[in-house]
Amino acid sequence: MEVEVSDAEGWPQLRCRLDPEHLDAAAAMLAAGIARRRIGPNAQLHAQWQSRRGIAGGDPTSSRDRRLFEAGLLQNVGTPDQPSPRKQFHGLIAEAIWFEVASEIDAGLGVPVRVEGHDWSVTDPGGDGLTVYTTADAGFCFRLWESKHHGTDRKVRRSVNRACRQMQSRSLSYLSRFSLIAQQITDDEALARFYGELAERWVDRDPTAGVGVSVGTDSDARISGCFDRVTSYFEFELDQHQAQLHLMADFSELADRVRDEIWKGCGLWTEP
Repeated sequence: MEVEVSDAEGWPQLRCRLDPEHLDAAAAMLAAGIARRRIGPNAQLHAQWQSRRGIAGGDPTSSRDRRLFEAGLLQNVGTPDQPSPRKQFHGLIAEAIWFEVASEIDAGLGVPVRVEGHDWSVTDPGGDGLTVYTTADAGFCFRLWESKHHGTDRKVRRSVNRACRQMQSRSLSYLSRFSLIAQQITDDEALARFYGELAERWVDRDPTAGVGVSVGTDSDARISGCFDRVTSYFEFELDQHQAQLHLMADFSELADRVRDEIWKGCGLWTEP
């Protein structure tokens, strides 16, 4: 991906563009990331998925393992005979792109020390993502993220504004759920304490709090001024906002290739 970060308006906005020639590589990366986050803790099942990706069209997995893949990996993906609704699947891909970009790219705060998300399901009531960074005084700051797929010929601004409105109404619920992760952080008391204070810091408009909006769409989408109104939705300083715009050549084609990669590892895909 070609990545560009701009803060011309006083807050960081990241734009990345994927050319068609790199669709296969991007699909493989996104599929591997989704599988790692969903079934990685089951080392045997994850290793089986990884090994089967190179033998598409071979013997199908056993009914036992298929049940495990369907329960653990194929939420919002579905199976060849019963694929998930396209809107849900594209939402999953938009969140997966955000995760990969947010994990690797310094958009002004450094590379995150933790990235939470994406949801188990795009229809879950929890937040789409959370990034946590270290600060100059050895503390932490965070950005709460909402991710959307924009798949219409209307302006991308519409999806951005919808994400902002959703964040306005649900932010405290999202952060309260993310704060439960503090119970899993046993090696860093300061970080665990910070997670426990996420909602409080948001309400107090603390300088360590902030918001991010991410949108995935096609390279020829109507993107002009799409983030112009983001700062009007939140009572934060300018530099407490972030945005990511992912221009994925043909988003639908990328999503289809990710789905095929996931199905290959499950033994569910055959060469057409």
